[in-house]
Amino acid sequence: MGIFNQLKSLFIVEDNEGESSKSSSETISPTKDISEKKSPAVSGKDTERFVNILFKAIEDNNIKGYDYLEFVQSINNLKKQGISSEEDKLFNTAYALAKTMNVDKEKLLKTADFYLSVLNKEKVKFNEALVNNAKVKLKEKNSKVASLNKSLIEDKKAFEELKKRIASKEKEIAGITKELDESKSKVERVKAGFNNALKQIVNKIILDKDKINKYLK
Repeated sequence: MGIFNQLKSLFIVEDNEGESSKSSSETISPTKDISEKKSPAVSGKDTERFVNILFKAIEDNNIKGYDYLEFVQSINNLKKQGISSEEDKLFNTAYALAKTMNVDKEKLLKTADFYLSVLNKEKVKFNEALVNNAKVKLKEKNSKVASLNKSLIEDKKAFEELKKRIASKEKEIAGITKELDESKSKVERVKAGFNNALKQIVNKIILDKDKINKYLK
């Protein structure tokens, strides 16, 4: 396992480890530049993705020689070896080893600040990307809303025109229906008049036939 994979396991602690998680989180957070606001719950997959990105940035900017990162790794190695479980002893033992390589407290703090600055730069890049992405999304949404509003106006206009055409056709149908009813009534009247006249004439002829047969010898 490379040093950076080992370091990731030191800085990132599972949530179920309680106070250790809180302590680890505080370790990698810059004091002023990186916000300590409470964040919403995130999935382990998302966290792992950004952990890899951030440690890649640290790896790309790793200072040659013994510095803060090697110091942290040294503390972890001493802990694994069972040198001590007391934090102050682990730090002082690791520092004693660091001093044999001409690394003093100032360098450890200076290099720790350097890596904080690397993380801050990543935060700035992330926020810029987030803002730019939000702008793109906002532009897309506004464009979509404008398109839908335009389409809605056109649909409403078409609907109003359709209602007018429907009303016009309903009026036309009502007029034709009225004419049909009037025509039907007229036909019935004409038919009744014809049948009445026919009946009168037929009855007259039949009556005359009867009289002819009766009176003429």
